[in-house]
Amino acid sequence: MTSQTKSAFPTDRKKFIFSLLPFLVFGGIMFLVKLMECTAGISLAAWGLRPRIPVRLAGIFSFPFLHDDWLHLFSNLVPFAILTTLIYNLFPRLSGKILLFTFVLSGFWTWCFARPGTIIGASGWVYALLGFLLAAGFSRVNRQTMVIAGGLAFLYGGMVYGLVPVQPRISWEAHLMGLLAGISGAIYWYRDLAEEKTADHAQAVRPARPETDPPYPYWLYNSAHVLDAGGQVIHPDDLIWENGRPVIRPKEQTAENQVPIQAKEQIPASQNHTGRPDSGFWYVSVS
Repeated sequence: MTSQTKSAFPTDRKKFIFSLLPFLVFGGIMFLVKLMECTAGISLAAWGLRPRIPVRLAGIFSFPFLHDDWLHLFSNLVPFAILTTLIYNLFPRLSGKILLFTFVLSGFWTWCFARPGTIIGASGWVYALLGFLLAAGFSRVNRQTMVIAGGLAFLYGGMVYGLVPVQPRISWEAHLMGLLAGISGAIYWYRDLAEEKTADHAQAVRPARPETDPPYPYWLYNSAHVLDAGGQVIHPDDLIWENGRPVIRPKEQTAENQVPIQAKEQIPASQNHTGRPDSGFWYVSVS
């Protein structure tokens, strides 16, 4: 395993941990609210969303965190965890804006168009996140997003049932408004999503830096590990030191190979070191 492969693990682990933060924060609030209701024997449903009542407009910020029972809560937490993690990993630079946009717009449209009553639950937000990923994938942002969108459509195809007004206690309007809010977000950020994925793809296909670990037993040499302009490690036997500067040793001219002696390739010395560097110092040439 190379040093580059080892260094990739902390980066990937950190990215995965950050991708869980939206779920841990918002999902944690949902869980704590329900736990407080059960512990205190109270119900906070009065803080739910009341459509088209101006004084209850602030309910768009509270109703996703309220749930009827534990089954209702966990049925929303599982897809919420999956969708928020996917959005962060697919669109890390826009993930915060996407979450805020879908949260506010889905709640506001639900307040505008839902039936009279009290609405609680994060299912509208879940549908908004699903709608965003589906629209971003099937609008051909990139192949990876399309595959994920197709998988989501297959796994959560049953969520279409939530868009049909068949159960009076389920707010299908919140589901529909959430889905439309997510699609609207994907349309609004279409160019930004495409540019972000193009930049990520270009970074992914960029040639990896050449291996910089010394190919020789470096502990036997009391000299710096010198890299050439291409990033390859130069063996100490191929170097000579003149006035504190590493110089590539010229090739010897032989009778069989009458090639002129190469001009010495000067590698600039470090500004912080004079003379022969210590063994712990890595010198990188950028010429």
